[in-house]
Parts: sequence; structure tokens; C-alpha cells
Amino acid sequence: MEVILRENVDNLGMKDELVQVSDGYARNFLIPKGLAYPATPSEIKKWQERKRIEKQKTEREKFRARRIEEKLKDATLIIEREVGEEGKLFGSVTTHDIAAQIKKDFNLSIDHRKIVLNEPIKVIGIRDISIKLHPEVEIPLKVQVKKRTENGKKE
Repeated sequence: MEVILRENVDNLGMKDELVQVSDGYARNFLIPKGLAYPATPSEIKKWQERKRIEKQKTEREKFRARRIEEKLKDATLIIEREVGEEGKLFGSVTTHDIAAQIKKDFNLSIDHRKIVLNEPIKVIGIRDISIKLHPEVEIPLKVQVKKRTENGKKE
């Protein structure tokens, strides 16, 4: 019997996958537990349509990510912060700060969760980070943290 999985099932398959299982396993376990539904011709058509729409959405996201990649290519983001002794920042530069600076400098809205920053930046200097907008698109970016002076000029 063919079924379409509603959830990931160990040793069987992933969500939205069409799998072949024994009739008893499908009727006595998968379907009653809500883990799958029978793959009737009409359900297979709906499943194929969902897959097609999902593929189109993924392609659109990839296209948008490539356009953003072109805009941010070889860019250096400059962020000014108050600095204490030995070049240490008061606070830190986080993914939220980087996303806000990208919005300000390039007028691009990027979800802060897409910015790969292993730990917050706590000292002045240049740090290489990356933005992972799509599984196939990772954008390298340089972030330069500079000291903010009292009169607003950079040092």
C-alpha cells in the first residue's frame, strides 16, 4: 500500500514523502496514529501540486538570495560603538545590530537569524561573518567595528 507521510517516521521516510508499506502497517499503525494517509489518486495529485508549489517557492527564495548576494558582494559593514579600555566594547555587536546596519546602509531587510555569528563581537576590529539566506547561497561579509568619539567622528 502506498501512503503519504504527514510526519517524519524513523526507518521509513520524511514528511511529505510517498512510501510503499505493507497494508497492515498502514491500516493498523500509520493511519490511526495520524502519521500518514492513503495515497489515493486524488491525494497523489494534491501531493504533486504541493511539491510543485514548494519547488517554485524555493526557486524564488534562491533567486532573491542571489540578488542580495550581488548587492552585498565585497561589502564592508562599518558599525560604531562606545569603547572602553583596551578596545573592548560596552556591550557587544549582535546579529540584530548587523541586520539593522545592513538595512540602514543597503536598504535590505535580512532576518537576523540568517546571519552566522558564532559569538557576539566584543572588541573593535574587522571580523569575517557570513549570511546564509538559502541552503545554496552563503554571503561572506566583513564587519568593521570602530570607536565612536564624543563628537561623533570615527577614529
